[in-house]
Amino acid sequence: MRRVFFILHKYAGLTLGLLLSVIGITGSLLVFDHALDEKLAPETVTFKPSQHPASYTEILAAAQAAVPGNPEPTRLMTPRQPGSPFVVRFPKPEGAPGPIEVSVSPTDAEVLAVRGWGEYPMTWIYRLHYTLLAGDTGKKIVGFMGIALILFCISGLAIWWPRPSRNGKRWKRAFTIKRDGNRFRFYFDIHKVFGIYLLPVLLVVAFSGVTIVFPLQVEKLVGWVMPLEPRGVWGQSESTGAPPLDPDSAVAIGRKIFPQGELKRIYLPLDASDSYGLTFRQDGEPWTTHGTSFIRIDQYSGNILMVYDFNELPAGNQFLAWQFPLHNGDALGLFGRWLVLIAGLSPALLFTTGIYLWWKKRRPTKLTKRSVIALFTSS
Repeated sequence: MRRVFFILHKYAGLTLGLLLSVIGITGSLLVFDHALDEKLAPETVTFKPSQHPASYTEILAAAQAAVPGNPEPTRLMTPRQPGSPFVVRFPKPEGAPGPIEVSVSPTDAEVLAVRGWGEYPMTWIYRLHYTLLAGDTGKKIVGFMGIALILFCISGLAIWWPRPSRNGKRWKRAFTIKRDGNRFRFYFDIHKVFGIYLLPVLLVVAFSGVTIVFPLQVEKLVGWVMPLEPRGVWGQSESTGAPPLDPDSAVAIGRKIFPQGELKRIYLPLDASDSYGLTFRQDGEPWTTHGTSFIRIDQYSGNILMVYDFNELPAGNQFLAWQFPLHNGDALGLFGRWLVLIAGLSPALLFTTGIYLWWKKRRPTKLTKRSVIALFTSS
C-alpha cells in the first residue's frame, strides 16, 4: 500500500505542485493584505485629524460624488483599525475585474483614493490566488487544488509513517533532519520533516479553502454530522410612502440589536424593495476584521426583517463561520497569521525538494530503484 501511495504522491506532485505553489505563495502574501495595501498606497491612510468624525451619510455622499456618473453605492466597510479609511464600494464597470472602491477619511469625509478592485496590487494578487485570473473556471480549479492538497497530506502521512521498531529510533528519525548525510538525504529529510510538521495547518487551510469555493457542497457534508440551520431568507422592504431611512438611522436601529457589537459593514439597498444589511462583530466571534452577526432592516419602516446572531447559531453554522478566519489565520491572532503565512510557502518548498529528489533518482547513481523506494517508505 505504501508503494501505491508513493507513486500517487510523486506523480501528482510533479503534475500539480507548481500550481499549488502559486496558490500557496499568493495566499501567504494575502495574510497581511490590508496592512500591505496601506503600505503600498499610503495616501489611503493620510487624513486630517478632527474632533467631529464624519457621519455615514457624509461618507457615502463624498464617495458618490468622486465616482464618474455618480452611481449608487452598494457597500460601506468601516475602518479596520484606527488610522484606516472607510471604503465604499460601487457597482463593477463593464469589462472591469471588480467594483470601484473609494477610500474616505473618517474624520472629514475627504476622498483619499478612487481605485478599481482587482487592479491595484493586493487585489490583483487576491484574484490570482482565488481565481487564477480566470473567473469562475479558475475559482473551481483552485477549489479542486484544495481537495488535491488534502489528498497530498493524507498520502504523505501514509508514506512518512515509520515502521515498527523496538528502540523507537525510526520515530526519532522521522522528525529530524540528518545534516551529516549526503545532499540527497538532506533534501529528503527537509521534504519529510517540513511536510509532517506543517501537515495539520495545511489540512486546515486546504479544507477551509474548499469551503470558501464550494460552500453549498460543504454545508451538506457538515449538515450530516452537526446541527445546521439553513441559510436565512429575509422579506422585502415595503414602501409606506415615507422616504427611505438614511444609513445613520439604520445603524442606530441595528445597534439596539447588537449593542456590544462592532459595526463592520453596511450593505445598502440596491432597489426600492431591498433592505439594509448590517454586519457586526461580537465578542467570541472568530474574525477580527469582519463580523458574522448580521441584521436585515426594512429601509422604510426600520422593521427588523432578519437577525443572524453568531452566539445563537447551531454548532454546524459556527463551524462554517470559522473557516474563512482559519484560512487566513485571523482566528488565531498574529500567531495564526504567521503560521498560515509559513504554511502557504510550504507547497513551494515541498515542490522544489520533491523535484530535486525526482531528478536525482532519474540520473545514473549508485542508488538502485529499490533502495530509493525503501528510503521513502522506511523512515
